[in-house]
Amino acid sequence: YLVYQPIVELNTQRIVGFEALARMNSKEFGFVSPLEFIDIAERNQLIVPLSNYILRHACAYAAELVAMGYAHLRVAVNISAIHIMREDFTRDVLQIVKEAGIQGRNLELEVTESVLANNYNLINEKLRELMGEGINISLDDFGTGYSSFSRLRELNINTLKIDRSFIQSITDCNKDSLLTRDIVSIAQRLGLKTIAEGVEEQAHVDYLLEHGCDMCQGYLFSKPIPKEESIQLLKKHQGS
Repeated sequence: YLVYQPIVELNTQRIVGFEALARMNSKEFGFVSPLEFIDIAERNQLIVPLSNYILRHACAYAAELVAMGYAHLRVAVNISAIHIMREDFTRDVLQIVKEAGIQGRNLELEVTESVLANNYNLINEKLRELMGEGINISLDDFGTGYSSFSRLRELNINTLKIDRSFIQSITDCNKDSLLTRDIVSIAQRLGLKTIAEGVEEQAHVDYLLEHGCDMCQGYLFSKPIPKEESIQLLKKHQGS
């Protein structure tokens, strides 16, 4: 099943989207960590049907939001390396978007730096095609993998997601705070938006605002929550 964590615009404190996150609660095993069941799915050739299941439900949720009048919101979904490498990946994504009756702008696909390490040129071309259909592409967990600042110029992405490991200590005037500031600055020069993950304190928000970060997500605003709760939170935040 899916839960949703809001993505908040720092300047306005308004919700601009949600990240869809997969969860598993088994009668036999209880709560199973996503790291565990996704790894099992990948090793047993189940990750593609699982990913398409997540995509369909996330796009159906986006369609509900659009029908409620929130046509500007987008729902983000994490994409695995195995899925994106499949020949029919782009076709599957576009078909799911069409079936849901939403626009490309209502969907965001998150790829990690490690995904890009597999076949950079092929994946970057697929990202270009998807962006051409209006779908947002974000580079997740930036700073923890293989990407360099120079490669960002070539990547077909809209957004950088700054890994939570940088955010936890950004108010301590250490290397993490300097790196976060520089990531935001370079992203701005490249025309990219930035999302800070793991925001848990108002001091994090103050620092990120001061240095021009665009959006954030984290427990300060909300943990990942069921669909019904996310809609109630959205109505409360957007004043409707």
